[in-house]
Amino acid sequence: MITYMETLTTVTVTRRGQAVLPLKWRKAFGLETGGPCDARELNDGKGSLLLTPRKQARRGARGLLAHLRHQTAVFPLVERHTLPTK
Repeated sequence: MITYMETLTTVTVTRRGQAVLPLKWRKAFGLETGGPCDARELNDGKGSLLLTPRKQARRGARGLLAHLRHQTAVFPLVERHTLPTK
């Protein structure tokens, strides 16, 4: 079953191209704190746009390691040495 938003909501776009989506929509699609979206023109003659939230990128050490796995540059091996102990 497909669910649509029941009411029509007006979203104002500023001169700089910024817009604020209603909180109900942002909560429904995981954009409460903001995030990237893809925007596509529907070419329906009405100037309609389709916004699709992008998957959030991984952050922190795990995201960095995942990014480095796909790099083509070879990193030299690090020579290990033992630290003096007390």
